[in-house]
Amino acid sequence: MPTPRLLVPGLYELTLPIPFSSVNVFFILMASHVTIIDTGYPDQGAGVLAALNFLGRYPKQVQHIIVTHHHIDHAGNVAALQAQTGATVWMHPLDAELVAAGQAIRPTTVSSPGWFNRVAFGVAKRFMPSTFSPARVDRLVTDGETIPVAGDLEVIHLPGHSAGQIGLYWSSQQVLFAADAVMHRGKSLQQPIVLEDATALAHSVHRLAQRQFATLCFGHGPALTENAAVALRRYATNVGP
Repeated sequence: MPTPRLLVPGLYELTLPIPFSSVNVFFILMASHVTIIDTGYPDQGAGVLAALNFLGRYPKQVQHIIVTHHHIDHAGNVAALQAQTGATVWMHPLDAELVAAGQAIRPTTVSSPGWFNRVAFGVAKRFMPSTFSPARVDRLVTDGETIPVAGDLEVIHLPGHSAGQIGLYWSSQQVLFAADAVMHRGKSLQQPIVLEDATALAHSVHRLAQRQFATLCFGHGPALTENAAVALRRYATNVGP
């Protein structure tokens, strides 16, 4: 069983397998309750709860599930975890409607530039489902709003990879959650494998790079806990327009 990695006090990163890659789920642990950020690929709900148990916490302590976007590797377990925890589910309205319909990808989604991304996208289209179990989204949030978790998480709208993607800024801990606006693959920051709008994605990356933070969390790839802001700003200088 994958074990969670401590990033900063109260924040753990759990890396779960998906076809041909991996995806991250995050736990924010407070004294009396837990928040889960993203849920992993379908049928991994038991793994998420096993990791939570490893940390000494239980399903009924989960009060909030924040879903960064509707893709199957992030929203695939929303329904299962919601049923087992009774937690409130938070999303941006543009992607919440797709989770409610169990739709894993928009028809407008294309591969990012580069041969690796084209091949990976082709494989994903062939082998990964385009639907998952629909789930109820309880609370809709948009850019600049806050979620009442751990002294408030600020919502940052990050379209480009997905129209309703959100990131989160935890100011008290100087943690920035980038979702899939950027990936950490190998030793470098890279574009996500798929996108809907390259111009919007570039704008999202530049917005993230303007923040003050010490830890940078990704949907894919290990979080950066050293020189994170420098790395993102360097990456952003090469992202057009």
